[in-house]
Amino acid sequence: MSDLKPVSKALLVAGLLFAGICWYLSFSLSAHLWWPLWVAPVPILYFSLRLTGKWTFLIAFTGYLIGRLSWVPYFLSIFPLPLLFLFTLLLPLIFSLQVIAARKIMLTYRHWSTVFVFPVLVTTMEYISFLTTRDGTAGSIAYTQCNFLPVVQVASLTGIQGITFLVTFFPTAIAFIIYRYQQKQSIRALSFVTIGVLVVAMAWGVVRLNQTSAAAKSLQVGMVAIDKRVYYDENKIGEDKDLYLANLYLRQVGELVKQGAEIVVFPEKMFTVRDGRRSGFMQQFRDTAIAHHVGIIACVTQQKGDYYENRAWVIGKDGALLADYQKVHLFAGELLDSLKPGKEPGLFLWNGIKEGVAICKDMDFQQYISRYGSADCNVLYVPAWDFDQDGWLHSRMAMMRCVEGGFGMVRNARRGRLTINDYCGRVLYEANSDKGTPVLLSGNIEIQHHATLHNKWGDWFSMLNAIACLVSLALLAKARRT
Repeated sequence: MSDLKPVSKALLVAGLLFAGICWYLSFSLSAHLWWPLWVAPVPILYFSLRLTGKWTFLIAFTGYLIGRLSWVPYFLSIFPLPLLFLFTLLLPLIFSLQVIAARKIMLTYRHWSTVFVFPVLVTTMEYISFLTTRDGTAGSIAYTQCNFLPVVQVASLTGIQGITFLVTFFPTAIAFIIYRYQQKQSIRALSFVTIGVLVVAMAWGVVRLNQTSAAAKSLQVGMVAIDKRVYYDENKIGEDKDLYLANLYLRQVGELVKQGAEIVVFPEKMFTVRDGRRSGFMQQFRDTAIAHHVGIIACVTQQKGDYYENRAWVIGKDGALLADYQKVHLFAGELLDSLKPGKEPGLFLWNGIKEGVAICKDMDFQQYISRYGSADCNVLYVPAWDFDQDGWLHSRMAMMRCVEGGFGMVRNARRGRLTINDYCGRVLYEANSDKGTPVLLSGNIEIQHHATLHNKWGDWFSMLNAIACLVSLALLAKARRT
């Protein structure tokens, strides 16, 4: 029987507010803070070991709900109200059930190794959502850590699932250590394991960030985003507007070439190529590439009878069409607009070196983008289109695919971020078009592929967690029977 005193109401309320505020800051689309997530769950997990199941559910649900409210303004801009309520309430519900399950196992078996139950449950649930939901990895809490580069490097070994495991393991261990100490139970093994896991993860991150490799070739790239207001010019409609938009983009190529650009990357859905006009627009881009002796990556909406395709044309300096990539992963709005998805990655050779092109939401899907890493892609070019508020987050989500796959990336987003980053997820150059303002950006990127364990072994860490999750559920069932 526990010899702990009951939790005071004041302490309970303080811990609840602390957790909720830390989660709110962690999930914020503007704060970009990584550290609050490491401490947010501590009071909730600690209280769960001292309270009844009903109270545990209440505080876990309330605290996590407070944190998830930070996304409400963003959801209001993209979702109808029913979906807003669903997403806002569903995640706290799942979190609460995971806390209750971990609590039951930790209190029943009392062994230090039960500290792994909560991170295993969270990591496995995320992995299942990656494989089954339309948004891929978009809901992962691992993306809160994008500014914490040593921890980000764990993704090269385990995928982002390893980051999710770390940021849930640490607070669980702290809460369990405090509880066991107060219960006069041994904390030696638990403390050693906690310190060991953190030291190994951080050491790997520091080593990878500071590793040196053979001198790699560099490539100067350029990007442009035009003023969003031109898309709403009511004086231009139909094919006249498409031609007008194409010319606005192409006028900037010369300026970027003056800055040294060898490849110019345009954003997603620059304009619509209607039936019968593809060859004309294609020739216009080829002529521009030849005239400036520059590569061009142009992303357009291409009409095909009664449906559309989201296409990225990769045009070489000599005007040759190196790739005609069709976006594979579409968001719900594109499906409603009669767009059809492609099937294959957009790999091509640039001066004999393997590179790739993908489009916006493709980067949310870990298993799909791993095909580029497995093919030894050196640089990935990504035309994109964000939604003002999520520009930072969506650009960093794409960078995680680079860490997992071992390649650099050039990403140009309308109403988002224009970024150039390396294989470690370091931002080398960045410009902001969140408000739809016109932007030019140019910079160098190394052309080099770095092999990763995640590319070689795939989802090994997720499968390991899935097995551990099954064991945990079996222990939970046994605990409930007794």
